[in-house]
Amino acid sequence: MTRRNVLKSIFEEQLAAANPGTKAEAQGRDRVLAGPVRTMSLTLDKIEEESRVLQEALATGASVVDLDPQLVDVSFIRDRFPAADDPAFAALKESMRGHGQEVPILVRPHPGQGGRYQAAYGHRRIAAARELGLKVKAVVRSLDDQQLVLAQGIENSVRRDLSFIERAIFAKTLEDSGYDRPVIMAALSTDKTELSKMISVARAVPEDLAKTIGSAPKAGRRRWLQLADLLQSENALRRVELVLADPDVTRDSDARFIRALSAASEREFARSSTRIWKNSAGTPLARISRDKKTTVVRFDEKAEPDFAGFVLERLDALYEEFRSRQS
Repeated sequence: MTRRNVLKSIFEEQLAAANPGTKAEAQGRDRVLAGPVRTMSLTLDKIEEESRVLQEALATGASVVDLDPQLVDVSFIRDRFPAADDPAFAALKESMRGHGQEVPILVRPHPGQGGRYQAAYGHRRIAAARELGLKVKAVVRSLDDQQLVLAQGIENSVRRDLSFIERAIFAKTLEDSGYDRPVIMAALSTDKTELSKMISVARAVPEDLAKTIGSAPKAGRRRWLQLADLLQSENALRRVELVLADPDVTRDSDARFIRALSAASEREFARSSTRIWKNSAGTPLARISRDKKTTVVRFDEKAEPDFAGFVLERLDALYEEFRSRQS
């Protein structure tokens, strides 16, 4: 199923009901866009044109309703990494606080829970509405799983604010869920070569590691490919995990990516030995770095606030024990 047909099946009925003249106009646009859509190699201008059709459908749709955001669940396939500090989300929340929700989300009746809904897209708008105590404006459509992921991917491609690694993990998740590559290309508005690179990166970089780094919007495809290649070297993954386990690691995802990329290079770790000390439950409590001259132990005050003080109080006793064993 092409992207054009998916959008048409989702929105044409709404447009026709709200404005009888719109259907003929949409059919005219279909004739113009049919060739490029079939080849799935749309230019940016054509993507923006499709976005305009989508926004028109949402703006004039007859079934935009107000929903309790507590009744709306996320898509069964996530396309965005969670972020503790997301400036874009903060800006969205302030906009909704002052001006309300300007663009509806797209949901379907939840396939497994009566009275609930599942979002195709608009997850940040849902979260903002929950935090603000507002209803969320939504277009409710009956979508099967494939229609949902296609609508989800197309909206993200039009918006163009997902990073390379978020798109790559989304593509891999779709493939692992049984969708074939033509469907994934349609969902991500990309071609066969680019999709192959996305999925190769997503399979080389463990998903947990990618999410620890974060979206890293400035990293781009080339550097993620570089990291994926470096991770094939012996012990590279372990070095990256050690760096990112540092309690003082930066919260900025682009900076975390640079740290990870440096750690993956053996040259960066040739000068020192670093390890993370964990308690019996597996919780990292201290980072230990050693070279020829010094040993530095850095305690994670957040994980165990009083542990560093406990150790410091016993340094004299520990030293005396050490000296007694030397004699």
